[in-house]
Amino acid sequence: MDKNRKRWGYIFDEKLDMLIPNIPRQKKFVKIFLILSLIFFIIALMQLYFLDKTSPKQIIFLIYSGGSVFFLLFLAIVIKVNISFIERKLKQLEEMTLPYEFEIHPLKDNSYIFLCIILFIMFITILYFKLNELLKNFTSKDIFFVIFMIITIAVNFSFFLENLKKRKYSLIISGRIIKLLYENNEIEFIEIDNIRYAKFYAANAGKGRKERNPTFQIFDKEEKKFVEMSIKPTDYCLLKKYFTKYNVMIDDLYEYF
Repeated sequence: MDKNRKRWGYIFDEKLDMLIPNIPRQKKFVKIFLILSLIFFIIALMQLYFLDKTSPKQIIFLIYSGGSVFFLLFLAIVIKVNISFIERKLKQLEEMTLPYEFEIHPLKDNSYIFLCIILFIMFITILYFKLNELLKNFTSKDIFFVIFMIITIAVNFSFFLENLKKRKYSLIISGRIIKLLYENNEIEFIEIDNIRYAKFYAANAGKGRKERNPTFQIFDKEEKKFVEMSIKPTDYCLLKKYFTKYNVMIDDLYEYF
């Protein structure tokens, strides 16, 4: 990863070779929020002591002060929980060991498969009713709509089959050899010396959003793509360790945190 890459609230960790949340800064925020909550608590106690119940302004200020105490405490707790979560993940990464042989399986997005099945049922149902209408009342508008629906179903079905096919690929990494398997049968392999670079990135999820899970690619010396696969974040960390060990160039565009 590019060490000069900047992201607000993050710092570059040399050991992990990635941007990680700036925990010291977050701890400072926790202290600031706790101090502010204490100040507002003291103010609220003073307001309560001198409170004139007939004064709406004093009651409003008291509610504001009390609300500020709870709000600041809530922020401090949320940040504290987040820090604990980050520290736990960092500890897991630091303790992660690289085995001599390991497998990488593609991420299986069952929600996508379920959504495709629902859409196919909807499209086929709409197409069925439109075909019945077309047989009863023959119009050019209905013909174009039916053709459009058939093309839509065909295109989406091809994407669906492609997604199912990708789920059947896997990798076995043993020392300096990376084997590509399809349905647990080896179809191709590449030696570490023949890899030009490995790339990690978050695929575009549309509307300016990125996928949470990384996509991983390997390119050979001729820049031919050897494999492309969506993987788990933990596999991303394992593969980074592997390629770093064998001094393979890494184009890392994925943000783990």
